[in-house]
Amino acid sequence: MKRRVLVTGASGLLGGRLAVLLAPHAEIVTAHHALAGPGGLPSVPLDLASPASVDDAVRASRCDVVVHSAALADVDACESDPERAWRINARGTEYLLDAGRRAGAPVIAVSTDLVCRGDRAFAREDDAVDPQIVYARTKRAAEEAVLAAGGTVVRVPLIVGCGHGARGTASEQMRWALTALRRLPLFTDQFRSPTDAESIASALERLIASPRPGLFHLGGPERVSRHELGLRVARVFGLREDLIEPALASASRAAPRPADASLDSSRAARELGFRPRTLDEAIAGSRPGAAV
Repeated sequence: MKRRVLVTGASGLLGGRLAVLLAPHAEIVTAHHALAGPGGLPSVPLDLASPASVDDAVRASRCDVVVHSAALADVDACESDPERAWRINARGTEYLLDAGRRAGAPVIAVSTDLVCRGDRAFAREDDAVDPQIVYARTKRAAEEAVLAAGGTVVRVPLIVGCGHGARGTASEQMRWALTALRRLPLFTDQFRSPTDAESIASALERLIASPRPGLFHLGGPERVSRHELGLRVARVFGLREDLIEPALASASRAAPRPADASLDSSRAARELGFRPRTLDEAIAGSRPGAAV
């Protein structure tokens, strides 16, 4: 019998895609706030800033498990309005944990590689973290709440491949820019381990079927800079590499990210059978044009 799963953040780039990918394996109910999630799936309204709304959403969904991918994920928006970021990302997660406990529905929370300290390649789950930006600090607080409650946290990297909605994954945004013949400055001094929603969904299927507490990294198999990622996108789709310009994050005025947020995902490989697609395979799934 399929488990009934509430997917929060289903109008978002990753959450919406996860809802679609998980639908063949579970009874999916999407939760939405301002924008609707993928069509064809039952949906409930959710405002993470309201404990009553969170409780109503969990009860109305009649879920067995919650996959919590909703967040205020715009890094600059979090920096400019930290109170809103804490209200949604940290306290909203606490409200969801309380509602899940009352409903008997364990929470699998999606977190970010940006909590990493950034001083080593392929960070493990037991390595110390040192989040530097508001978004990462709020997500780390959410991680701690979920783990203390006996839930599951999956840290995901930069997302490539096919996303949901208008914003586009990292590889989609690069593809769209290069297709439009726009010059594309990309950092050479920040490193991630990108992967796609398909790979992440494969691990979530295992966790939904057999929930287990703890922290799992779900990074891709390669450690690359954004500049190298852009070159790979150009090569996969036969686009102009000369439009890609090297840039330094250290010279940028953007909120600082970790110099190296690549993830060691060997625990997920051992315990969940996690086998992410190759980087080129993941990139190849990128949508051909900006979503409407």
